[in-house]
Amino acid sequence: AIAVLFAATTIAVASWTLRRTSALVNVAVLAAASALWLALAWAMAPHDAVFGVSGPLLGNLFLLAVGVPFAWQMSQRQSRRLLDTLRQYVADAVVDELLRSNLSDPLKPSHCEVTTLIADMQGYTSHVAALPLEQAAELTRAFLDCLTGPVLAAHGTLDKFTGDGLVAFWGAPLPVPDHADQALDAAAAILAGMADFNAARQRQGLAPIRVRIGIESGRAMAGDFGSAARSIYTAVGDSVNVASRLETAARDLPHDVIIGPGTAALCRRHQLSRIGELTLRGKEHPTTLYTLVAQMPQQGVL
Repeated sequence: AIAVLFAATTIAVASWTLRRTSALVNVAVLAAASALWLALAWAMAPHDAVFGVSGPLLGNLFLLAVGVPFAWQMSQRQSRRLLDTLRQYVADAVVDELLRSNLSDPLKPSHCEVTTLIADMQGYTSHVAALPLEQAAELTRAFLDCLTGPVLAAHGTLDKFTGDGLVAFWGAPLPVPDHADQALDAAAAILAGMADFNAARQRQGLAPIRVRIGIESGRAMAGDFGSAARSIYTAVGDSVNVASRLETAARDLPHDVIIGPGTAALCRRHQLSRIGELTLRGKEHPTTLYTLVAQMPQQGVL
């Protein structure tokens, strides 16, 4: 009865630890249980001539040979699923850095400082209205390629595509000190890519396409959000909303990249120019706007 009770207790403990701890911890638990049982058996054996000590040891051996490898396999499968999810949002270099940082749950919602970049094609409807479906889809994919490549090359996290644009941010899931400059790196690369893209369109006799970009930095809540049916890794907060307003404001300004004061305060590698103030929708006070100096129009600033 004591042997059966001990084996049952060991199985119950192992059932809990196998799902929640590493293989090394489970091996240590089973080794400790075996040592404890041998100590009990040493004390009980002199009082029972037919007492058998092998039962609980065989149970531990079974758990060690079958349960621990199975739990390890399930853990690896979960890790691969997590990595596959991460690779949908961030560059491989960021995933590798996350693995080295050994974070237990990098998708868990948390407050962090991020820089958000929102890019969009101006006049998308007019560009695709007269095109056949296949050409409209090809134009959309080619434009999104011009946006996505620089974002991932600058180690950004791809939040979502917005049909004819995207939302990306820096500073999550991996905190970085120069997230503002990384976002500006991506914006500058997008402008360079769009210049080549429009040069190719001009050679084909097609109208150029303008990209609008809004960038702002600030505190946000980033993590895996959604419902039981579907979730997405995203960032929410006032700075994200401001970036969206800045992208919309670019429609009426002679600058493709509009940068908010939060990003301007953190920028170290890029030269910015103040272009004026604007009261954004939902804001009571004017917001100071900046742009990249390399992107200044020849006629001057506002």
